[in-house]
Amino acid sequence: MGWPEVVSAELSVVIITAEDCLHCIELEAALNERPLEITPHWIDKQKASELFAMFPLFAASIDVLPCVGIFSRGEGKTMIRAATPERIAEALANL
Repeated sequence: MGWPEVVSAELSVVIITAEDCLHCIELEAALNERPLEITPHWIDKQKASELFAMFPLFAASIDVLPCVGIFSRGEGKTMIRAATPERIAEALANL
């Protein structure tokens, strides 16, 4: 499933990463140990230009990776910079 289908879902989590990002690797390992209620969709920052064009506020939020966008039916609900499993879970619980 590509990102257009993911962001169109009732509730979705998109994680922006980079190949050389140690925090991204740590987040992936932590989520493998304790998965979220929603399976996240991972996108490399270098391959996210179409997503960023569609959601410019999300693109503007990305200054520290990993960055997470929570979407619902094509609308950006919240963005999490320097994401951790706890911060993602908290944001999902507050929706």
